[in-house]
Amino acid sequence: MICRYERTIFKSSDGFCIFLYVTEDQTVPMEARRNSYQSSKKIHFSAIGHHLPETDTVEVDLDGKWQQSSYGVQLSVEKCEQKLPTDNKGIVAYLSSGFIKGIGPETAKAIVARFGSRTLEVMENDPQQLLTIKGIKQGKLQKIIDSYEKTRKLGALTAFLAPYDVSEKKIMKIQEKFGDNSLNIVKTDPFQLCRIKGFGFLTVNAIAKKVKVSPKNPLRYAGAIEYTLEEARNSGHLFLPRDELIDRSHTLLNDGYGREVVSKAEILTAIQSEHQNGSIYVEHERVYLTFERTCEVKAAKRLVSLLLSEPIPKIRNLDDEIKKTEAKIGQTLAPSQRNAVKLCLENRCAIMTGGPGVGKTTTLRAILDIYHRLNPDNELLLAAPTGKASRRMTEQTGFPAFTLHSAMGIISEEDLEEEKPDFLSADFVVIDEYSMVDMKVTYALFQRLKPGVQILFVGDPDQLPSVGAGNVLRELLRSGVIPTAVLDTVFRQASNSRIFLNAYAVNNNDTNLQFGDDFALYEAKDSEAAAALVIRAYLSEVKKKGIEGVQILSPFRKRGAVGADQLNKEIRDLINPQRAGVNELKHGSKVFREGDRIIQTKNNEAVSNGDVGVIERIYKDDEGDVQVDIKLFDGRAVTYSEDLMDDVDWSYCITIHKSQGTEVPTAIIPLMKEHYIMLRRNLLYTAISRAKEKVILIGQRQAVYMAIHRSDVDKRNTVFADRIVAYLNREVQKRAC
Repeated sequence: MICRYERTIFKSSDGFCIFLYVTEDQTVPMEARRNSYQSSKKIHFSAIGHHLPETDTVEVDLDGKWQQSSYGVQLSVEKCEQKLPTDNKGIVAYLSSGFIKGIGPETAKAIVARFGSRTLEVMENDPQQLLTIKGIKQGKLQKIIDSYEKTRKLGALTAFLAPYDVSEKKIMKIQEKFGDNSLNIVKTDPFQLCRIKGFGFLTVNAIAKKVKVSPKNPLRYAGAIEYTLEEARNSGHLFLPRDELIDRSHTLLNDGYGREVVSKAEILTAIQSEHQNGSIYVEHERVYLTFERTCEVKAAKRLVSLLLSEPIPKIRNLDDEIKKTEAKIGQTLAPSQRNAVKLCLENRCAIMTGGPGVGKTTTLRAILDIYHRLNPDNELLLAAPTGKASRRMTEQTGFPAFTLHSAMGIISEEDLEEEKPDFLSADFVVIDEYSMVDMKVTYALFQRLKPGVQILFVGDPDQLPSVGAGNVLRELLRSGVIPTAVLDTVFRQASNSRIFLNAYAVNNNDTNLQFGDDFALYEAKDSEAAAALVIRAYLSEVKKKGIEGVQILSPFRKRGAVGADQLNKEIRDLINPQRAGVNELKHGSKVFREGDRIIQTKNNEAVSNGDVGVIERIYKDDEGDVQVDIKLFDGRAVTYSEDLMDDVDWSYCITIHKSQGTEVPTAIIPLMKEHYIMLRRNLLYTAISRAKEKVILIGQRQAVYMAIHRSDVDKRNTVFADRIVAYLNREVQKRAC
């Protein structure tokens, strides 16, 4: 049905919309017609769909089903195709409608003045000709081309996939993979989408059910098996026991049918087939995604080769060197610290662990000072998993430190899978906060180390394990073959702090917490009451310590009134409300505002995941493109294009997981019984140990006790330690022969 957009009735942030359309098509049911708008020729009706064109500059051909709703009969759109204008006036209106990024009214007029009725033909077949138009340079041209292609070619595909929350980026991937046959493939053989990285089984399976694809499609079996293993990986597991994989896949493949349409025997056959084609790896009773096993195996073998390298020569007069360093830094090391210095300097591979307040920083300073003095020509590399942790490492040691990703030359996830032997030229590598490092990053690191390197892992195994799969620091310790220094002397300045005392109490399953000026618990009966207390405490603490000095740490991002997302919305509007003269940027479902406190959520070339700062300025550059100036709390200034704001979020409240590797003067921590699934000892321990001066717990005392008593976090499916021991024993026996 040919019609034209008239006005917006409703539009949500996820693209769902209800629009009013006008048409002359008499097939519109009488009960769907909006009588108050009717005329002799024009028929007005409403349509619902996702990402429908919001412009009256083009006609659209809508196809779908008429459905009864609480708002009357509406057209539920299944397909939407734009009818592009052919006259010059219509083309100018279309180009300047905002549909195509990079073209405003004046540019549209200039383009049509040059190419006339051939404009759309030029844009489709020879867009480089647009470079002859004043103000269009290569960067802007690419934006125009990308936007035009998406608008022209993806309309029907977008409309069909929108109910399944398929992002524009993924739709572009479908178009790139299958070209003009994309819509047909999605409708007839949607499990081919599983070949495209990023497509989950649940989405594809829902599409397949809609288009009546057989539930016994072999690609469906493969998709379910890989999805189940990916879900396990997202929960921290490197593998699943075969029987558990079969059970989970069986439930998934039969869900919604009311009967068994796929048997466990069929799933076992599919697992064997997937193993043969290399998608998964079956090892005894363990089933891995192939690359996850590669990481575990190769990292273990590489570590063994490091352990069996030539021993580090004993340092002469090391006690005297320690005394020199003590005089230099103005501190006398405790016996455990002195022993740690010796162990870490005299072993090819070593681990230094300990909780808060035990002097890891001072010990590391001593190690680095002595190493650099004795080996002035050797190259040092200091790194940590996050930008915050690496900058803190620099401040505390006096040596430059980097994020682990940037040190390894990794920008994207794909870079992690590249083998780059000897990429790192450093002679001595020190990695801090190693509890945060997963198996995949460990594999990438070990592949890049040069032969004969000396490496030191520093971390606290009692903190939260890595977000990614594996439990590497604990596995390194569990192997028992790596020399380990455990710092266990709590120094006076730490022992006088309730923060450190309570951190140790939590870690030792002790609910007898101490409260006072630097550690408080404010009780609330429900999440709404807790949220009000959190906001009140935050505003009070910000007045004392500034916006940089206070951080809310929530167990959840989305769940409930004290989830990070909800608290961010409420606090932002209180602390930085909309007002005249303050520029804003509507980006997706968020409206960013000058003065907003923000956090980077992904690594890019300039900024690391977890970096926090404030939006200083939002403006348009000379070409009319939106720019955002951000001042990071570490002093750096960066400028973002609008596209880069995809990876930015508010940071008044962040999750406890996101806080790893950072320190803040005051931490406000909401804990409710409804957070039960996340209430574990190491979560609370990690949150408390982020604070340097003050901790404020808000919520239910019973929730705090729940967290202290639950310590089942270590149960991740990995045999990294066993592999290290097995490969080491095998290699030692081989060399003995």
